[in-house]
Amino acid sequence: MEPVSSAADAAQTAVAAGGGKDVLPAGQFELATLAETAAAAWDGSALPGLLWCPKATLRQMAGAYRASIGTTDEADDALSPTAKRLRELDRETSAGVTFVVGYLKEKYGRDAAKGYYDEFGFKGGRFATARPKRATQLQKLLAALVKHGFDKQKYGTAFWQPLATEYAPLAKASSDVRQDTSSEVGKKNVQEKPLRKVLRALRFSIRANFPDTYAAELRHFGFLAESF
Repeated sequence: MEPVSSAADAAQTAVAAGGGKDVLPAGQFELATLAETAAAAWDGSALPGLLWCPKATLRQMAGAYRASIGTTDEADDALSPTAKRLRELDRETSAGVTFVVGYLKEKYGRDAAKGYYDEFGFKGGRFATARPKRATQLQKLLAALVKHGFDKQKYGTAFWQPLATEYAPLAKASSDVRQDTSSEVGKKNVQEKPLRKVLRALRFSIRANFPDTYAAELRHFGFLAESF
């Protein structure tokens, strides 16, 4: 069986180097479907397992890869409404801070006002773009509004408190989901390379063991064409 493994490795190397056309689908869902179909067909076939990859291993790999795709997709779905609302809040807070800057300039003068920016939670008259940081800055702003007597203004506590209250948990949720998504994408990427290696090797094994009927066998195993 060693030549089969070597041939699979050689094919994979050639594809990576741009020296050949990949015989497997590029899409994640298509690859997962192929792996599941091939694993099921292999289980019911007289074709033996590979020395370095028993039949059960492909079945496990296919299931794990399918699950990783589903988890990543769910995380993206969970992030969508949160991300939309955060973009809206980003616009509202960015617009509102210009009025607070105006209050500072009116009370302390244009130049002196800059010395209070840090106390109010913003730099250069703007909030940070990083959302966890902006959530912290909003809390500083609320305290500074009271200290400097701006809390009763139109853009005082009544304006900022609801925004800050909503912003903090959404920013954390977005950060958590993004971390989970990044982790799942990393798992999927790690799983994909060995999965492709097994499928290429299985394809070589089918051709070697069924020299006269390999085209039909490839279709049975989910390889709908000799190349994709």
